[in-house]
Order: sequence, then structure tokens, then C-alpha cells
Amino acid sequence: MPSDADRATVPGEPAAGLCDVEARIFLSLPDIVWCLDENRSFRLCNEAFEAFTGKTQQELVGQRPPFDGIELPQFIRGFMAHATECRADRGEHALRNPKTGLRIYFETTEIALKRPDGTPDGYVCIAHDMTRRKSLELELTASRNELFQHAYYDPMTGLPNLRHLAGKLAEASAVSATGGAKGALFKIDLDRFSAINETVGRASGDQVLVEISKRLREEVERSGDFLARLDGASFALIVHRHAGRDDIARDCERLLTRISKPFFVEQKLLTVTASIGASCFPEHGDNPEQLLSQADSALLFAKRGGQNTWRIFDDSLIDEARERFELEADLRKSIESDNFTAHFQAKINLETGEIAGVEALMRWNHPEMGSIPPGVFIPLAEQTGLIIPLGERILTDACHFARHWNDGTRKPVRVSVNLSPRQVMLDDFIPLLKGCISRAGCKSEWLELEITESMMMSDPQRIDELMRGLSALGIAVSIDDFGTGYSAISSLTRYPIATLKIDRSFVHTRVDDGKPSAIARAIVAMARELGIKCVAEGIELATEADMLRKIGCDEGQGFLWHKPMPQEEFFRWIARYEKSAAAQ
Repeated sequence: MPSDADRATVPGEPAAGLCDVEARIFLSLPDIVWCLDENRSFRLCNEAFEAFTGKTQQELVGQRPPFDGIELPQFIRGFMAHATECRADRGEHALRNPKTGLRIYFETTEIALKRPDGTPDGYVCIAHDMTRRKSLELELTASRNELFQHAYYDPMTGLPNLRHLAGKLAEASAVSATGGAKGALFKIDLDRFSAINETVGRASGDQVLVEISKRLREEVERSGDFLARLDGASFALIVHRHAGRDDIARDCERLLTRISKPFFVEQKLLTVTASIGASCFPEHGDNPEQLLSQADSALLFAKRGGQNTWRIFDDSLIDEARERFELEADLRKSIESDNFTAHFQAKINLETGEIAGVEALMRWNHPEMGSIPPGVFIPLAEQTGLIIPLGERILTDACHFARHWNDGTRKPVRVSVNLSPRQVMLDDFIPLLKGCISRAGCKSEWLELEITESMMMSDPQRIDELMRGLSALGIAVSIDDFGTGYSAISSLTRYPIATLKIDRSFVHTRVDDGKPSAIARAIVAMARELGIKCVAEGIELATEADMLRKIGCDEGQGFLWHKPMPQEEFFRWIARYEKSAAAQ
């Protein structure tokens, strides 16, 4: 019988610790199999081993690492290099297939053979090719990650979406409710984003969203907060560090400042502003739906307060919302009940003192609350769409007034009416206007329609159509609140603009030292250069009227002469005014 040392070099002999049958079973496996003796010297291998490594059993038998001039996969060398001990081992290994260069995966098992006294008697090593199973696992993991990405992330910005936000908000509010850190939810919505899409295109609008998300993400990375993109141009931010409303106010101001920094999109310089609504946890609730709803309410009131502003939710908003709902219901009833009347205010020639024109203004006589200011009901009518029937009513009244005032006179004056953006955007506005003029027996040249500066820049195509229609009718156009909105200077040469109205904020600027504001002076100079009439509104003092007359402003209107009045009262005022002027 050969010794153990001799047997280690005899091919075909069973491995130490294995009988001949057991060795044959192991060596017949389709997996890669090799056997080591108790000193981890190579003893036997099967055909799969030889096919995979390209080395025969005769080349390796009796050897231990390092193998002089022989390359073997690292995991095989690793098994043979283990310290001599009696233990089992299992692992996974990835490597490149030496023939194809593709990545393959093996699951390896080492079986320790023992003598009756527990000392090592050899090892059987098995490497199972698990490449297909591993590939399927990787594909499954990738699919799960992709599904998770679609389910919880916004594809455009890469930010978490509403579903992801709801989960994080539930966690944060639950922790806060049990004594953890207080926090807040910010709902951030870009102002007038639809106008951006309409003027620079949706592709550029998407770039704006990406840029804003980048800016917000940079804020979050510094603070460790959670940022998500919601629908449209809305984002949400969860913060955990707030001790009170002062903290929220500081964060809101910082975010608005960061968002409003100008940037270029396709060689166009854009400035985007946002409005923010905030709710606090646990103060305002302990569930995502409630906190989101309250942040939405705060955002709505922030939007109504003007652009580039913020609002924190409080119980008073609920009362305001209820009052607004009731006022909206009353507004609808009052339109049906004809509780709206036209008031009129004269425009005075600042040089001669003659009445140069009249503006028609809508007033609401509430059956219980009395007169409601336009600053209250006009924005509500705009938001609800009720401005459409109201606009038609004031146009009708203005046409009737113009006919009554001008019919048979040698020197007719124009009656001006403010147009709302919703009216301008109506496809049938020109036919509606023609109907009002025709039914009142009015002449179109007796009307002047006032359009705000920002409206002129909102939809160039629609404004072109409107201007062509008004020009064909012979109706004059005035730009209202000039200098307060977007720059409409290009419109002054592009369209037949009859009048520029200087906003009241520029009238009151420098009255205390008797000097006109630089903006008022510039508007008047530009209007005179272009041959356009200039009207200043909101004049309350004789010094204001005198100041505007000296810089060349043509006309003025305001409380210096009279407040807007119903038609009959206005005619009585006219009689007194003209009598007084004739006596001077």
C-alpha cells in the first residue's frame, strides 16, 4: 500500500478522507470540483475544473500556492491558501470568464473532512456556476429599482414625488407628535408659470423647472431637509429644525431670494418668482393630508396677496376662506339681481380745466354690507370667471352713457373702460363688443378701452388679434398703470396706442418737495415724443395737478375733482363744474 505522501501524487486515487465511491460521486458533479489533502496540497479535480482552468490534474497535483508559472482564478488560489484548519466555508465570487471575457459568478463550498480524532483529513471544494441565477437577480433588482424610481421620483428633475413626500411627512409628523423635533411643510409654487410656457415654450419651461429644482436642492443639501416636486410648477419642502414662526419666515425669505435670481434659458434672461404656503407640525396636524391641505390654503392666500410672497397657515385663514366662499355666493346672486351699477369719473385737461373724457367704473351695492370696494370684488370675479358677465355689464353701461353724453354734441368725449385679462382672451370678445355698441346705439369712436401693461406682454398673438379688431372698429386703446408691469415700450410703436395712464404711485412720489418723480417725468417725455396723450390718475392735491401740468402731462383724474359717481349724480356735478368754470 502506498503512503499518504505517495498517494498525493497518484492520479485517480480517492482524496484523503473519502472512499472511492464518494470521490467518484464528487468528481462526477457538473460543477467545478477539486480536492485537497490535509495540508491543502492539490490532490484531485474533475473534468469541469480542467475545462475551466485549462490546467490538468497532473500539472497541479501535490502543489500549493504560489504555483510557479501557473495561473489559476483567485478564488481557487484563495481556497488553497487558507490556513490549515478543520472548518467549512461558503462564499460568492465574481470574475471574468477567461475565454469570453464576460462576468461570471460562482457560489463556492468547501467541505472539511475529519479523522476520527477530529484532525483535518482533507478538503473537497465545489464551485457552482450561478451566473444565470445572479443575472436574473440583478435584472430583478434593477426592475425593482426602476419601478421604485417611477413610483417615488419625478422623471424630469429627479426629485422625490408626492407619494414619496407623503411617506416622509407621515414619518416626520409621527416623530414630532411623540415629543420629537418640531417641523414645517413648505408648499412652493412658481408665479405665472403658464405665462412662461406660453412666451418661451414648454421646452424652455421644463428647463426653468430643472434650474429651480437645482437651486432648491442646493438649499436642501446644506440643511439636510427633504425636497420633492409635486405637479406642475409646485415643490414641497419638509424641514425639522423650526422652533417658531420666525424660523419659518427666515427660511421663506431665503428661498424666495434664491428662486428669484435671474438666469439664462436659451439665451433669454428670465426672472422667476414664487409664492410659499407653510404649515407646522405637530401644531397643525399629525397626518400628511391635513398638513398638505393647510399648506395649500396658506399658499392660496399668499398668491392672493401678490407674487413673490409667503404665508403661514393659521385658523384665521379658515375664517377668511369661509368669508370668501360666502362673498363669492353673494357675488353670483348680485349679478343675477342686478346689484351692480356703473360709476363715472371725469378726466380733466390740466392746461384748460375742460372735461376731456370719462372713465366708467363698476361698483357693487351689496344688499346687506352696502358698497364693496372694487379691490375686494374684482380679484374675486377674476378668479371665479364672474368677471366675464361683469365686464359685459360695464361695457353695456359705458356704451349707453357715451351715447347719452355725446349724441348731438359738437365735441364728443371718449368713455374709457378697463378690460380684464379674461375678457381679452375670449375668442368672441370683438363680436361681444360689437353687440354692446350696436344695442346702445353708440359710436365706436366714443369708446376707449384700457389694457394693463402686463396684459400687453402676456400673449402677443392674442394681443395682435385684439388690436387688429379694435383698430378695424375705430376704438382707441389706452395702456393703464404704465410703468408698473412688464415693459410695454415696444407696444407703443407697434400698435396705435392713444393714451398712457401714469399709475397713482408715481403721482404721489415727490409731492412733498414739489418735484415730479423721475418715472412720471420719463413717461410724459416719451409719450410726447411719440405723440401719445398722457393721463395721470389718482390726483388728490392741487400741487400734484400743477406739478404734472408743468412737466407736460395732458390730463388728470382723481379725488381732487370728484369721486366716481352714479350717472345722474355725475351729470349734476358736471353742471356745477361747468358753471363754476364759466364764472371764472
